[in-house]
Amino acid sequence: MDTIFSPNTTQPNRPLRKPSSGPTAPSSSFTRPEFTTISVAPGAILHGPITTPLLKDKSKVMGFTTPPLTVHFCNYCGKQGNFRCKRCKKMSYCSVLCQTEDWKAHRHVCKAIEPEPVKEKLMEIITARHVEDKDTLAEVKVSMNDLCITKAIEGAEIQASVIEFYHPGKFFLIAQNPELPKALQKISTELQKTCSVLSAIPYVPSVGEVCAVQFSCDMNWYRGLVQTLAADQKMANILYIDFGNEEDVPVDRIRPLPANIHPFSPCAMKCRIAHVVPVVGSWSDKCCIAARQLLASKIVTVKLVKTQDTSHIHAVDILLSVGKYLSTFLLEQGYAVKETTSLAQTEKNISAMLNASLENFRCLSDGKDENTWAQPPEPIIQAVGDQLSVVVTHLQSPNQIIVQKIENVGVLQDLQLKLREHCSKVPVPQNFRPGPGTVCCAQFSEDKQWYRAEILAYPSEKRVCVGYLDFGNSEEVDLCQLRPISASLLALPMQAIPCGLKGVQPLGEKWSEDCLLALQRQVLGRTLRIDIQGAHEGKALVTMIDEASDPQANVAELLISAGYAAPIPVATSVDQQAMSCPECEPLVWSTTELPCDGHTVALRVSFVESPGKFYCRINNPTDHQRLIELQAQLKEHCETNKSPFIPKVGEPCCAKFPDDGSWYRALVKELFEDEATVNFVEYGYSMTVKTSHLCSITRKLLKFPFQAVPCWLTGVEPLGSEWSSEALLWFQTLVDGEQLNALVVSVTDQGYGVELESRGQNVAAALISEQLAKVSGEMSKEMHGKLGSMTKQLEVAIENRQNRLHVQASDKVEIISREVTSEEQTAVQSDVASFPVDWKTVELPLNETFQPYVAAVISPSLFYLFGVTQVDQQKLQEVMMELAASCNNSTLSADGKCKLVPGAACCAQFSADNNWYRAVVLEVGENDLSVIYADYGNSENVPFSRILSIPMHLLQLPFQITRCTLTGKEHFPAEWPAEVQQMFRSELVNGVLATVQAFDGSANVLSLTLPVERGGGHLTAMILDALNAYTNNLDTATRTDIPGSTPICSAAEPAPQPPPVPDFQNDLENKTVTVNTSGPNQAPEPTTQRPQQMFSTSPATANGLLNQ
Repeated sequence: MDTIFSPNTTQPNRPLRKPSSGPTAPSSSFTRPEFTTISVAPGAILHGPITTPLLKDKSKVMGFTTPPLTVHFCNYCGKQGNFRCKRCKKMSYCSVLCQTEDWKAHRHVCKAIEPEPVKEKLMEIITARHVEDKDTLAEVKVSMNDLCITKAIEGAEIQASVIEFYHPGKFFLIAQNPELPKALQKISTELQKTCSVLSAIPYVPSVGEVCAVQFSCDMNWYRGLVQTLAADQKMANILYIDFGNEEDVPVDRIRPLPANIHPFSPCAMKCRIAHVVPVVGSWSDKCCIAARQLLASKIVTVKLVKTQDTSHIHAVDILLSVGKYLSTFLLEQGYAVKETTSLAQTEKNISAMLNASLENFRCLSDGKDENTWAQPPEPIIQAVGDQLSVVVTHLQSPNQIIVQKIENVGVLQDLQLKLREHCSKVPVPQNFRPGPGTVCCAQFSEDKQWYRAEILAYPSEKRVCVGYLDFGNSEEVDLCQLRPISASLLALPMQAIPCGLKGVQPLGEKWSEDCLLALQRQVLGRTLRIDIQGAHEGKALVTMIDEASDPQANVAELLISAGYAAPIPVATSVDQQAMSCPECEPLVWSTTELPCDGHTVALRVSFVESPGKFYCRINNPTDHQRLIELQAQLKEHCETNKSPFIPKVGEPCCAKFPDDGSWYRALVKELFEDEATVNFVEYGYSMTVKTSHLCSITRKLLKFPFQAVPCWLTGVEPLGSEWSSEALLWFQTLVDGEQLNALVVSVTDQGYGVELESRGQNVAAALISEQLAKVSGEMSKEMHGKLGSMTKQLEVAIENRQNRLHVQASDKVEIISREVTSEEQTAVQSDVASFPVDWKTVELPLNETFQPYVAAVISPSLFYLFGVTQVDQQKLQEVMMELAASCNNSTLSADGKCKLVPGAACCAQFSADNNWYRAVVLEVGENDLSVIYADYGNSENVPFSRILSIPMHLLQLPFQITRCTLTGKEHFPAEWPAEVQQMFRSELVNGVLATVQAFDGSANVLSLTLPVERGGGHLTAMILDALNAYTNNLDTATRTDIPGSTPICSAAEPAPQPPPVPDFQNDLENKTVTVNTSGPNQAPEPTTQRPQQMFSTSPATANGLLNQ
């Protein structure tokens, strides 16, 4: 990672792809169209067409080539080969693997046609896009990185025209290259042909996407880069990449780039004048006018000073007609000063800047989200002796090189797509200020794409220095270019591998510029092999081999033989021992502990051997959610880690469970020839697996304590020497799948002795009453004394709790089942408890279609979804603790007459564990009311004595249920007929698709449609049709006046009432298996498998590792 405040502006390389084998030669069969002018988009400094002079071909300097039309086949396997040998440019291959296998034979006939191979592209262009027919636009989004890169040789001179000049730090050139007119002609022809067809589907582009854009002056289609997008997604700022001019364009004049457009590099080169910067913060108007006058309507000689790898900006200097360079002119006229290079920072300066960075961070951090939970992922684990195929992604010196593994191509591609999708859905955060050392998503300034980045420092209050975790470079960005990251995006280890060449050192105090330039030419853009020889200061010491050269070249030896480096004397054994590798540090882990203070704890049994030995987990929703996230991280780690692993007895590892193929944490108990017995530490279950199904584990994956707690049932013992099968079956029936109230009686090295209560029944007493166990005779007097003391404390606590509930029950709550008037909804102070109905719900992303989980329904005008958004679990845990403290110390005032209506927020005491949770009222009855637990999605009927008002500050964290309403509510009645409500519920139970249309200030307005297999109709239309039919039937019945007949409905009869909400909730539970709604402390369950609880005498089949 770069030094703080000295960010390197090399952009993060795109996810690795198969490297190309060299530049493509022009095809002789390509027909040159008649083309003598380049039409420049209006707004450029050259008004009118630019005449194309007949100059010598500079295509080799600039790298402009036309696509071949010939199909080539792999010389090794016979498949289509899109790559060619970069040495002879004749032999075709389909992959690097085939080329490597064929090299033994091909090396004898391969002859180089160039003295110095041109730097090959490292990434393939994504051209496989889903197209329905030839007139249909491709759905895959294209970025600047998906286009060909303009190759440029540093120090070369080209002839070019300046077509758009903003200031010396930003202008655009078009090189005088005969291939450019052909490229523009081909692009223009295909765009006009493809995009002229009207599209019925509106398209919303993304920032950083290259699209087809209709220019406002001539209404023709051109390639444009979306630089910004308005908040209402109706206007976008476009840079026309082939001309350099910009304009604001309505979104309806933007289309995705068609798949048949060849990914030519941008015809307009984005440039800046090298070695100069403005005297003040920005270039003056006088300077810009003077420079334009010198460049307008002229063909100039441009010297390419610097082009960073995969960058889209070229540092150049322009030779003026007066014989001097533009940089010299700017300095002489006082418009610019020389650009200074940052010197090496002393420790004192670095310390001072770190202090300044912390001060810049803290000054505006009050009340902001500091992102403390998001810590950097673990590095890729490598071992001494490993051999890897890599590419260099960042280079500072022979001792500071960042590489990526070629084999992780697909993993990086998937990560990049997930980052792009994640950041497109996350709104711009107003309260996000990540602290130094935390990880977030950062938008790279060059390609506007999103990457994983670590916060390095705050150079100012509003700018931050970030280091890109997977590429090794860093830069300074604005806070608006940051987004919060999700836990799933942190599961993949850091892909940047820091290393240094072993056995070399600089000739002087530092590495020379000539050495760095030679190293760049030797390693950048090539597939290399590294052999890890050791580790030093967190870096791998490697031997780097260029296998493509003949003979194979050792990079360190090349530097030494060329006089750029000196060899290091062979290290002694003491020196070698001093080189420590962070992966060699001992692993540390912990196990969940049960409270021993006399308080009961909610448990669930995960594995049973007998009443004398079983394993439990604390029934905690936060821990359960972390366990689900941990399983995803384990899967990511084990699928990407290919290093060999040697298990050791007593050491933790990752183990693949045979029944479901998922990875779990485990402890090695025994080792055999090719098998090992492991204990799955989250569940207590042991089994023998193959050693090939074991994988190493990282320290990060061990931070979460092991969840399985070994226990035994106190107070009982078997009737004989062992527990009978009847006792085992009875015990499992009592505890399996039940939430147990447990009291710890004793603690030993073997685990916890506990008293268990299941469904209000003492488990030990039940076994004794069934004559399946006897009272234990091993309890000492000391233990009896401890039990008596704890029992007394428990009785006092229960008595206090009953007194408090009695006071609450005596303060009867007045229920008013009517609409709350505007006077009753007046705002209250944040520290006052109430039953608010205007609590803020989460706003869902507009135009997003998803399959909803409906947690509860009051009517089509008001229903609740669950699990659409994720809440910070740590913050939710803090709110739950604060809510528990508030409710346990709170009683209603004697004259307090609180009003409860459907939709009101409150605190409710869950019947299963007697804990307090945030809830929302669904229906009000005479003696109780139905509530939905707002953070868990389940509901139940609760007496008024278990309801308390909620303080307003506990509503700041959004509920995990989302308030919604159906579109078309302007046509909805105030009171809903029971038949229509039942129809609405039935359609939701059978499954629908939801699209977010708007947010009306109180609820998300959803358009609900049936799946295609059920007809695909809109639910709003069906509801309105049902309302009309009900009204017509009602009118017909009331107007019928036949003697002896009875009207179907009378005006004096009450309105039909909908069925109780809990019945509908039960229907939803039966239909939906992805979320468990049995209680607030039971979080949604995954569908993964776990080892089933087993008797030692009769093993059963495994059911899944995460079932409770």
